[in-house]
Amino acid sequence: MGNTTTEVRFTPLLVAEVRAVLERHGYRLPDEGDHVRGLIVARVDLALRNLVEIFEGRTW
Repeated sequence: MGNTTTEVRFTPLLVAEVRAVLERHGYRLPDEGDHVRGLIVARVDLALRNLVEIFEGRTW
């Protein structure tokens, strides 16, 4: 992202809280092994970073 303020706020806790919200709504990570799960989590991390930028109006 390149934004120092965002980097400070974008913590593993934020990612865990978003994951918990998704799981409370019935969404689950696939259980296809550590490698696949790691790839999925990396994509989710990137998508969440993009969402943060959109939410704050820093990207269109």
